[in-house]
Amino acid sequence: MLIVHVDRVIGENCLPRQAVQFALRDARLTGAVALFNGWDACLDEDKRVAPDVLAAVCDHPGPVIMAGQKQWQAGGIIRQRTIVTQEFGLPSYQQRLALWRNFVQNVTDPSASADQLEAERLADLAGQFALTSGQIRDAVAAAHDRAWQVGRTLQVDDLFSAARSYSNPRLSTLARKIEPRYNWDDIVLPTDQALILRELVATIRQRPKVLEEWGVGKKLAASAGVAVLFAGPPGTGKTMAAEVLAHALRLDLYKIDLAAVVSKYIGETEKNLERIFTEAASSNAILFFDEADAIFGKRSEVKDAHDRYANVEVSYLLQRMESYEGVTILATNLRANLDEAFTRRIHFVVDFPFPRMEDRLHIWKTLFPSTLPRDAAVDFTILARRFELAGGNIRNIIVSAAYLAADNGQVVGMAHLLHGAKRELQKMGRWVGDGEFASDSGYESGVGISSRGPDYATTQR
Repeated sequence: MLIVHVDRVIGENCLPRQAVQFALRDARLTGAVALFNGWDACLDEDKRVAPDVLAAVCDHPGPVIMAGQKQWQAGGIIRQRTIVTQEFGLPSYQQRLALWRNFVQNVTDPSASADQLEAERLADLAGQFALTSGQIRDAVAAAHDRAWQVGRTLQVDDLFSAARSYSNPRLSTLARKIEPRYNWDDIVLPTDQALILRELVATIRQRPKVLEEWGVGKKLAASAGVAVLFAGPPGTGKTMAAEVLAHALRLDLYKIDLAAVVSKYIGETEKNLERIFTEAASSNAILFFDEADAIFGKRSEVKDAHDRYANVEVSYLLQRMESYEGVTILATNLRANLDEAFTRRIHFVVDFPFPRMEDRLHIWKTLFPSTLPRDAAVDFTILARRFELAGGNIRNIIVSAAYLAADNGQVVGMAHLLHGAKRELQKMGRWVGDGEFASDSGYESGVGISSRGPDYATTQR
């Protein structure tokens, strides 16, 4: 076989016709099959091959293989030569699983076998990462390098990390990558909502088996994508839930602010969304669209050109979500603003309610780090009962109290937490009364200013 990278040969001193003719001449003299890689370089703007180039290919007596990424049409000449088109898509789930097993078995460490890693959910790699055979080969090699460098055998975490790194990294130029910090133990939700999240993880993991092996995807499912809606007031755990899912699935998480994507110029919003979905198609990542109500509001009646194009943007995004093969999470603060045409395209809807008293108590205990010095008088029950706040606000209070205690040279006490709650309520624009910060245990938040900075004293009432 004579392999010619025609995209590297063509230049100012070599036209496509010359490059093809020279290569075909050498193939004929050596009795080789001609393979042209980078055939897209021979295409014009209309994805057609110049007649003289096509004539040279058709006049060649031996087999000719033209390999490129774009489909093209043959025309412009009278020919008797048959041109056969063969599309090479991404490997199926079963093929990807076979590739992972094959390359893992071929690594230099004999103790790292596919059978050993099968229990560690090697099948999840094939199901969650739509990689080419070359990417799988390189990912296994990189995972083995990483394991060898730290002096241990190959583990499934190495393979997941390598699979993420060999997915498309260009999505980071259009969205912000979030490193998952939370797991199932960190999120506090009602039983039904937590169960929905578990079902969502199971759905994503079992997509290849259900859609491909069981044939559900042939008639019943429009695509392999999973669209999810998170609805609830700010600070109720929507972003945390997205991180929990990414951590459980071992996938990258990218956050896109839809308010920044929407443009006042006609057609720009669609272009921005198309760039995001195009890059995400090969990223094997979870897309988390925050502030979704910036574009997913109720579609208005068409009264002027602006309304008409606003509806076009919504319709385009809905269609693009349906064709996307990955996982899309949309977060909104106002579910009532979403119309039926949108919700019909959603596979899972998770409502994040404002936490009740017992939930707030659990949030206080869960978010307070075990390594953070705490006074024995701190009573989370009082804080949970007195302050009706969401988890995001509680997190801010704990962080603020930690800084205050560190500057004061003390451990975190009730006074620091009460003062942090006062500042958080002021930040939210809520009225703050002095009596609200007197605890049932007889402590209240007193603040004094000394030469060394703020002095947060705990006084007996």
